[in-house]
Amino acid sequence: MVGHRTPHRLLYFAVAFVLLLFFGLIYAWSLFVEPLEAEFGWQRSETSVIFTLSIITFCVGMLVAGVLEQRFSPRVLLLATAACIGIGFVASTFAETLPHIYLTYGVLVGTGVGLGADCVMSATLKWFPDRQGVANGAMLMGFGMGTMVLSPAVTAMLGALGWRMTLGVLGVAFAIIVAVGALIMRLPDEEYVKPLMAKAHEADIVSAVDMSGTQMMKTPSFWVFMLWLMLVTCGGLALISQAVPAAMELLGSASGATGGETGDAALLMATAAMGSVSAFNGLGRLLNGFIWDKLGYRVSLLWVSIAFAVGMLCCAIAMSVGSFPLLVVGFVLLGLMYGGNMCTMSTMVSTFYGTRYFGINYAIATCQMIPAAVIGPQVLAAAQMGSGSYLQAFWVFLGIALAALVVSFFIHRPKESMNRA
Repeated sequence: MVGHRTPHRLLYFAVAFVLLLFFGLIYAWSLFVEPLEAEFGWQRSETSVIFTLSIITFCVGMLVAGVLEQRFSPRVLLLATAACIGIGFVASTFAETLPHIYLTYGVLVGTGVGLGADCVMSATLKWFPDRQGVANGAMLMGFGMGTMVLSPAVTAMLGALGWRMTLGVLGVAFAIIVAVGALIMRLPDEEYVKPLMAKAHEADIVSAVDMSGTQMMKTPSFWVFMLWLMLVTCGGLALISQAVPAAMELLGSASGATGGETGDAALLMATAAMGSVSAFNGLGRLLNGFIWDKLGYRVSLLWVSIAFAVGMLCCAIAMSVGSFPLLVVGFVLLGLMYGGNMCTMSTMVSTFYGTRYFGINYAIATCQMIPAAVIGPQVLAAAQMGSGSYLQAFWVFLGIALAALVVSFFIHRPKESMNRA
């Protein structure tokens, strides 16, 4: 019977993958930075707040979803998501002031993406108790690849339609796609999950007990893990928020050109560089899913921490010597590590603390993104404004990466805590 029903769970996985692909477009904010700054004369530190707000409200949306999932079906939550994101994008087209776009893009779109992402992840993982690492990684690959897959279309629309119309088109598209997904997504029956869960327990894939959010937060391992996540996420969000401007700075200094065809070519190259972050962000999530399932959490933590440090080192050296290829190498490594980090977070929650309360527990874990979203992009923006270059910030984040590597050795699976729960 499991074999007969497998296509059904693959259908829900496919729906989740597509929805997360679109939700991942939230990371493409840097595409809108220069058009907004050119029209309104806003400073980089001001436009960085928009991305920071979207990440903070993304976490808030996930927390709300984690609570509401106990009362409402995935269909209801996804329809609410469609409305929230659609209204946020469309309302952003009328922006004339920073507070306006802070509220529409930063708050409404960010909250909607968090609500939808948590709902989709929680519902779909219940179909895959026997494949936690791979299912987490494969779904999150869609979220991580959203920028790479969709940013060329967004870039083309920005050139042809302008930023206002582009946001309007995105609002309508999101509302329709998420609403269709809401009509398909549902939770599995208990009799379908029971044999798969038994298999997962035998293989020690998931926790023997299900911890509530309160129980999870009482384990020392959770807080050490949260510190590690915050350090790694800090670097990832810093790069994602301003990947295009950073690449443009290097290309501008290397060519000495600021406009004309060379400027257009530089923008395309910078956008492609940001696309590499997205591509390997997605690949890192899938890769770490396999690593977690096959080699365990210790190896997962180690390779992510090392990729973080080496990636930042490559970016710093690239900015020093004016090497665009080396900068792309750094972007690739940082994309891999950020994707691996996101997969580690979701898989840790399900395997360390059980699947029953995954929605709220995962939302709690993502709260580490709030301080990371404040610290990372703002440090990068402040360094760029203070020195006129991103070079200094890359050296700072190299130090943060080394700190993350040290913290990773203090993370342990809470076996004793699970037995007491």
